[in-house]
Amino acid sequence: MIGEEHEQTCGNCGAMIYKEHVSTGLARHHDGVLLCPHCVEESERAQSAGGAGGFEPIEFDDIDEREDSAFDMSESRVHTMSASLLGEAAAWDESRFKRGLNPEARVACRCRTFHCKVTEGAIGYLNNLINDWLDENPNVTIKFANSTIGQFEGKHTEPNLILTLFY
Repeated sequence: MIGEEHEQTCGNCGAMIYKEHVSTGLARHHDGVLLCPHCVEESERAQSAGGAGGFEPIEFDDIDEREDSAFDMSESRVHTMSASLLGEAAAWDESRFKRGLNPEARVACRCRTFHCKVTEGAIGYLNNLINDWLDENPNVTIKFANSTIGQFEGKHTEPNLILTLFY
């Protein structure tokens, strides 16, 4: 191909480097590797920031050095969930939560997620479901809501409206 003998690739990202980039100094060799202009800029920025991209190194506590090196599984936040429990969204049980509700607080302490298919009838049903839930829980004050469209897997994968209420 025409000009192929003048083109090289970046040793870091694989981008095409043209002869003009090398001749003007935009692309350079760094530690024996030819870098494209973008990677040269990133490398220089990292070096000027102390080699770590401006971030401080993270130090971790060694688990063996802690006094309580035996991990207590009773405090684990992992809980089992069965398929039958996943289908009981309408039978929401808040008695298992330890943190009490604070309707006057500015921040949320719990969340509840609702979803439905993206059809007019399903969205109407979702509205009724949320309004009924709010009527049954007068101590709930919604602080924030988030909605998105995403794929739900079931018998068929279909787009769903996913609404999370933080209260």
